[in-house]
Amino acid sequence: MKKNKEKNKIVLIPINQGFVVRYFLQTDIFKKLQENNYTIILLVPNPQDPFFESYKKYKNIIIEKYEIQKCSEYLKFHKIERWISQTKRFILNGKYNIQTVKDIYTAFLKDNKYNFSKGRKQIKKLAMIFFIIIARHLKMIRKIVLFFEQLFYSPPLHQKIFNQYNPDLLIVSSLGTFDYDQFLMREAKKYNVKVTTIVLSWDNTTTRGMAGTTPDYIVAWTENMKRELIELNDLPSRKIFVGGVAHFDHYYNNSTFVSRAELCKTLGLDLNKKILFFATKSPNGYAWNADIAKYILEAISKNEIVESCQLLVRLHPIYYRRQNGNYVFQPFLDQFEKLKKQFSGLIINKPEMSSKYFNYSMPSNEIKLLASILKCSDVVINMFSTLNLEACIFDIPIVNVCFEGESYSGPSKARYNIAMDEAQTHNQRIVQSGAIKIVRNKTQLIDGINAALFSPHIGREGRKFIKETECGPFPGQAGKHIAQYIENILH
Repeated sequence: MKKNKEKNKIVLIPINQGFVVRYFLQTDIFKKLQENNYTIILLVPNPQDPFFESYKKYKNIIIEKYEIQKCSEYLKFHKIERWISQTKRFILNGKYNIQTVKDIYTAFLKDNKYNFSKGRKQIKKLAMIFFIIIARHLKMIRKIVLFFEQLFYSPPLHQKIFNQYNPDLLIVSSLGTFDYDQFLMREAKKYNVKVTTIVLSWDNTTTRGMAGTTPDYIVAWTENMKRELIELNDLPSRKIFVGGVAHFDHYYNNSTFVSRAELCKTLGLDLNKKILFFATKSPNGYAWNADIAKYILEAISKNEIVESCQLLVRLHPIYYRRQNGNYVFQPFLDQFEKLKKQFSGLIINKPEMSSKYFNYSMPSNEIKLLASILKCSDVVINMFSTLNLEACIFDIPIVNVCFEGESYSGPSKARYNIAMDEAQTHNQRIVQSGAIKIVRNKTQLIDGINAALFSPHIGREGRKFIKETECGPFPGQAGKHIAQYIENILH
């Protein structure tokens, strides 16, 4: 095992939700840094949570408290910073295509029209509109905002951590746009600690708005993402390393997968039937996942699908978000349980959650399970999610749903507009590639599935193109390359 000559190098990594665990701790990023004896301090919401117990076995891993509650209270108390943070969500460099944040902004105004309807609130709305317009078009304004926040809104919420450990590097999963990354990044700068952002998700460079502060180094997935960081986020090319997608590495490792027979046995699938894999969209952004499942199940039961099929539904991890011990989206979960009783051809895959207190805390075996599901599926059905990229890696025909169902009767939300997802910058690249089949009603949905089953070669060139341009360099080795990049920064 390679040993680091400078054993005192210390890396600080905040872990604010389970998707960060998947990207940092369940890939070679963590494995290589740990093996090379860097001291790694994990900031977690609850250091006593059993979910993090396995990391305490390493002598060079330290678990400390992430002061999320203090961050929340600080933001709640400082109204100006709260207003700036909210408004920045709708700002990117307007000299380029920023349709995504424009649409998100329109949805925000629609959802909050009553909050901005009278008196001082109307003035607040007008101020927001004016600020967004000028900030989109003037880089100097954007730079002044970041300078202002660094100067006046850098609270010493983790002062004890910085003083006690004197870290050499802070690694975060966003540009200061997730949870409270921005406060840690600004605090790190006050202590002259270098800050590295490893971009967590495919859409983060086009959907999250302005950075909370400017990191010293950034790891992008692809050249496309690097271009977005430069053009939309005002970041210099010299700070950006294109490192690939660490949590895709296992898709290129044969030891990841179980056989189709073993997968069918594990999930209760019929080995002799085709697998239609429906990866649900987050219930935050789409209220009709159960409707789509029902339409497919009805078609299966009526023999309207050309092959003998079964529907495997994987519930999005956000379905299992907890608040005060209860599932936030329990009514949506109940819909699927009702469908399960109605249709024998439905198999529901519920992602395992390892903690009742830490949202989306999935064990590493969930990564392998999803990989095996993808490899064994005959058609992947979703709504403009990152699963499109993953299906392209396996060259699986893809159907994307772009219509709403009928069952939801709750509060209207502009963000439920699936057409807005289709129009997003990152999704348009896959739409224009021809890698996916878009369906806009129930009839097209069934026809699209039949076409995918009958002619799986359709869209193959597009899927190959997306694999090459959106799934990153260093296939199977991205985590190692990112870890090496971090080591180079430390030295």
